[in-house]
Amino acid sequence: MTRRIPSELKKTGKLWIFCEGSTEKRYFNDLRVIERVKIQIIPKVAGVSRADQILDKAKRFYKNEFMINEDRFDINRDRIACVFDKDDNNTKDIFDSIRKETIDDIILVYSNPSFEYWILCHAGYYNSSSLDQKDVYELVLKKMGFDPKKEHKLYDRTKNNINIAIKNAKDILKIHQKCRVELISRDSTPLTLVYLLIEIIDNYK
Repeated sequence: MTRRIPSELKKTGKLWIFCEGSTEKRYFNDLRVIERVKIQIIPKVAGVSRADQILDKAKRFYKNEFMINEDRFDINRDRIACVFDKDDNNTKDIFDSIRKETIDDIILVYSNPSFEYWILCHAGYYNSSSLDQKDVYELVLKKMGFDPKKEHKLYDRTKNNINIAIKNAKDILKIHQKCRVELISRDSTPLTLVYLLIEIIDNYK
């Protein structure tokens, strides 16, 4: 459930996004600049390669065990999101651990098979359970006309179709929910929960 943020705090709070890939970093950095929102992107650091490690780093920041750019997490105003996807390092045990150990104030933003599936949702509705990372990458190249692994203006190139992407992402989610598929798992192909983060970001504009 999304925590409601009082209107008087919207302009002062900050959204911290912990992510594991360069595509995610470029997308949200572009969004931050264009929309002028108070979000801070914390990309994967050396030695952190799994979803549970990213979540652990976010949890330690949440508990004020360290600072980022001399800033501490403000529990009354700030939110944290962890953006991750199905990766060779992310096993069933890791996903089970994530579901058990998460904190309510940390938003889990999972995509399967990859973050690029969120980009693909801007082009149309693709619900094949056989989609893998290569398939999604090639579909983005073909349908969107740019390379998501190289494009630095990812948000700018896709923002005009963002409502289409949100609808497609929600429609896919409904199918998994109807079939009672565990969302944060290797079985929920395809899936993207990035739309949740996009809707929350509106609170920080």
